[in-house]
Amino acid sequence: MDHGKKRILLITCFFYPQNRIPVLRVGQWAKYWALQGHEVTVLTTKKYGFSGPFGLNPAMPEGVSVVEVPYLPAWLERRLERSPVPGGGPQGAASSVTQSRTSILKQKVRGLRQTIGSLLDIHDLWVAAAYKVGMALIAQGKYDSIVSSYSPPAVHVVASKLKRAHPELIWCADFRDLWANNHITSAKGLFRKLENAKERRTLDGIADALITVSHPLAVDLQSRYAGLPVWVIENGFDPEEFPRWTEDLSASRSLAEGIHICYAGTIYPHRRDPTPLFRAINELIDAGLIAPEKVSIQFYGQNEKELRQIIERSNANRHNIIHINGFVTRQASLAAQKKSSLLLLLESGEAEARGVLTGKLFEYLVSGTPILAVGIDRQNAAGELLETTGTGCCSTNTDELKQLLLAAMKSGKFEFFKPRIELITQYARDKQAQLIIDRVSSLQGAVPC
Repeated sequence: MDHGKKRILLITCFFYPQNRIPVLRVGQWAKYWALQGHEVTVLTTKKYGFSGPFGLNPAMPEGVSVVEVPYLPAWLERRLERSPVPGGGPQGAASSVTQSRTSILKQKVRGLRQTIGSLLDIHDLWVAAAYKVGMALIAQGKYDSIVSSYSPPAVHVVASKLKRAHPELIWCADFRDLWANNHITSAKGLFRKLENAKERRTLDGIADALITVSHPLAVDLQSRYAGLPVWVIENGFDPEEFPRWTEDLSASRSLAEGIHICYAGTIYPHRRDPTPLFRAINELIDAGLIAPEKVSIQFYGQNEKELRQIIERSNANRHNIIHINGFVTRQASLAAQKKSSLLLLLESGEAEARGVLTGKLFEYLVSGTPILAVGIDRQNAAGELLETTGTGCCSTNTDELKQLLLAAMKSGKFEFFKPRIELITQYARDKQAQLIIDRVSSLQGAVPC
């Protein structure tokens, strides 16, 4: 086989047409690997209605094939498939009652995750079926490598079993978030010991390399798997999706019409919490320093119930400045970001979250709109990235936010916004995809293609 051409088995539970940020990381890797001349087989889950929201259907290049594997017993599928289905618009055509039931179930699962972590995940049902299909795929064609992308744990479990059966393959385990030390769904007590044991049993002595999104997360993984190379491949952006990104970053922005803030993403109370910003803006309005019609905050995304609870706790919308739009298409989300004057990034200031670099951040990065990160400082990977690239600033308290907003209103612009295009270029997905190929080739002892 041609040493320059690779055949990659990409294992992921998240893939198109799901409209989720994790899909973009693996989906765009697959796209650019194919465009660079490699062949990619995506081994993924069947997309049941509860796997939504849906709506992302990009045309994939030749060289990418997708194999969906069902995993639900018939009785459970019938019960759950009353939920929205792919192809029925962003949320499908389910009734409001069904959507409400699905939302309640997801909230209960999120609550349970605070105790059991990643254990007892529904995708565990996928492991046996995916392994069987994976073995058949390997028998049909000679793959060079396996790349699996967490979460859920099932993807790494399948990859681990395939690697045990075919030790000649290079296996790279990707961590968008940590597994055992995840800051949002961290297991407690005995469950924590079980989760750690499962992770170690899956990876240790089996994987050839680990991939993650930031240096703090790499340090965590390296401390537990000292014998494995750990590569940092950040989340990124697709230069074909943002063809004018350099022009957008170079364009001047005016605040003549006020400060209109946009947040696109998920809310986690006490972790991704906009309360400090709400307090700052309301105090400025109460003091007569900013007119209410000169400021607004638009929220796009899921977890509307949690957001409403945060707002009600402190009467944060007493000036009618907060607008909750719910889930929208990706195109609508990107358009809202582009027309805003400030993008809001929320993240936890907890030490465990210092390495988090969400995919949403990199959309923000090339939007041409200044970014405000609330809840973190430069000690966090996201804060360091914003300040280093000149695209944003961080704040951890209400007084800082008040000063920043007042200064911007007086000067008519955000003084911190001085994008460094030469630094941002490295986060383009095509460059990242090539970097992974180069490193896989080095593990194989081949000349990088």
